[in-house]
Amino acid sequence: MGPTTLRTENLILRVENEFKAKEVLDLYTRNKISFDMYEPTRPRNFYTIDYHRAHLRGEYNNYLRGIFLRYYIYTNYRPDRIIGSVNFNIKEDNFGIYAELGYKIDLLYQNRGYACEAVKAGIKVIKEIYNINRIVAHIAPGNKPSLRLAEKLGFEKIDSATLCANIMSQNVYLDSYALNTSDIQ
Repeated sequence: MGPTTLRTENLILRVENEFKAKEVLDLYTRNKISFDMYEPTRPRNFYTIDYHRAHLRGEYNNYLRGIFLRYYIYTNYRPDRIIGSVNFNIKEDNFGIYAELGYKIDLLYQNRGYACEAVKAGIKVIKEIYNINRIVAHIAPGNKPSLRLAEKLGFEKIDSATLCANIMSQNVYLDSYALNTSDIQ
């Protein structure tokens, strides 16, 4: 298991449990329009405290099992407000163990380098603690901010339209990008 708390120059990253359901719901409610543009269509009960309580409980149990890691992101100057998250879903395929990357940042905190800072810190944990050398990100072709971030972090496109996601009630084919962490110092 990775550490439950990380500190970077500007951020605090923390693994949370069901006791933060209200704060997580608040993040999604504040960013409903911007997050929904790029994320799979939500279940009907998504914007309820009960949904997030159960979801956080499941995430925390999977963290304890070593198969999932999500850090909720806070700024050093506002350590009481969740501004996003970075997560790694640990999987295995014919090529071995890898992690699927996901991230999101509150609209009011975008374009400040926070996503890059948080993802870099998470990648370091995935590489050094989990010993995973391959990270994959699935990105919609129209998601320009995520494409720029992936490129900045050194991800390379490995496949086009390999995964389909239902986003805003439409099927969207995602491109796959990969990062080999053994190249990172």
